[in-house]
Amino acid sequence: MLYHMSKEKGTGWPRIPREGYLSKLRAARDTDFIKVLTGIRRCGKSTILEMYIDELRESGVGDRDIVYIDFDEDPENLPRTCGELMGYVKDRLEPGRGRYLFFDEIQNVEGWEDAVVSFYDRGADVYVTGSNSQMLSSEISTRLSGRQLEIHVMPLVFSEYLEFRRGSGRSAEELFADFMRDGGMPAIALSEDMPSRVLIPQMLDGMYSTVYRRDIEERREIRGSSMMSNLIRFMMRNISCRTSPKSIAGSLSSKRQRISAPTVQDYLGYITDAYLMTRSERMDSSTLDYLETTDKFYATDLGVRNTVSPMRDGDVSAMIENIVFNELRYRHGTVVTFDVDGREVDFVADPMGGRMYFQVCMSIADDATRERELRPLRDAGDNYPKTVITLDRYPVGDIDGIRVVRLLDWLLEARGPAGTSIRPSARSRTRVCRVGAPMASAQESVLTLITGFVRVGFRGSESVRCCRDRYRIIEE
Repeated sequence: MLYHMSKEKGTGWPRIPREGYLSKLRAARDTDFIKVLTGIRRCGKSTILEMYIDELRESGVGDRDIVYIDFDEDPENLPRTCGELMGYVKDRLEPGRGRYLFFDEIQNVEGWEDAVVSFYDRGADVYVTGSNSQMLSSEISTRLSGRQLEIHVMPLVFSEYLEFRRGSGRSAEELFADFMRDGGMPAIALSEDMPSRVLIPQMLDGMYSTVYRRDIEERREIRGSSMMSNLIRFMMRNISCRTSPKSIAGSLSSKRQRISAPTVQDYLGYITDAYLMTRSERMDSSTLDYLETTDKFYATDLGVRNTVSPMRDGDVSAMIENIVFNELRYRHGTVVTFDVDGREVDFVADPMGGRMYFQVCMSIADDATRERELRPLRDAGDNYPKTVITLDRYPVGDIDGIRVVRLLDWLLEARGPAGTSIRPSARSRTRVCRVGAPMASAQESVLTLITGFVRVGFRGSESVRCCRDRYRIIEE
């Protein structure tokens, strides 16, 4: 409905500021841009807008100058076309009022961009959210005439997740295991330490079903297609693997799920448009041209991924690569895979600017693995920063100018909500080992918790108790 924000609209969840996004909205306030927040459903776009609206009110903006329409709240009785939207807003505004306009999940309003531009031209500061990347397709961007500013909202990265789990009393390793298993949707993170944690599997299934139904089936008119659901399951199972439409079609067809390469190409577009997955395109390191060979795909949220394709012991390597990819997108925006003379660098952030190279692996303790991971970085032939991120804690932090860092330490280097760096304590190291067994390595400590939780199959405190029956957790 349309209403003036005189009281908080809420769901009962505590609202925790996500400073990385709020700071962008503050900076964009009253600028000559239409602010467009994009991202998968349930990632927190609406809550971020609500918190920003509260800040506007606290700064002195009156309730009558703030108008908000949630198009997901009552879709049958809300406008469906540009003309209806313009009339709907005009009829409900006082003369000269409505300086700040917020349109939540506007993508299903036909011609919404023309209405938004009209409000913008009349001097309104306009904010819209949407759950489909086609909102900013080339055609719509043309209609907006370059006046849009996209702020892409993601599920929680690990540093944000720790803020949502503050007060849980659990170690970073335990929280990381939860993060890998249940993902970073804000409502899921808030449920982990509440009685509602027992409902997390159903909540994740509902989130996936909503995205699938609204942003794929209904939007693309492919209801009842087993090919699409099979393709999503296949892609989620094969995160981080190099794929092409032809190879995917061949793999599915070999399992008696016949599908053509062109259909795979179209369906992959639908999946990424709905923000279920993100493509890491392959770029030639010499020419900086995108290569039309094979790309990698990563899940937007691992909890949703594990709902579609249940987590297995052998998935850990691909999942930590997925976590690094999402973290890099959060920190730097554009992320690609580099081809260096036929050898692969997992990720290059900001490839056209201040380039940064990253390799991701479980461990480089083995000589052959260490050489495999380091060689493409050495062969890159430039002086941009290079980092190897591992699940274990390697005894040397630098090899030939290439930084080596443990995954958890690297994730905790993200900027915190107050603008201060969150870093792990050098004095406290959690290590885990099976009862009656020798002390585990740093890699084994994290991996043991992750795989232990998978095998036990419980969630929240139940999984902690079961794992602690089998493993002892030692603070050094």
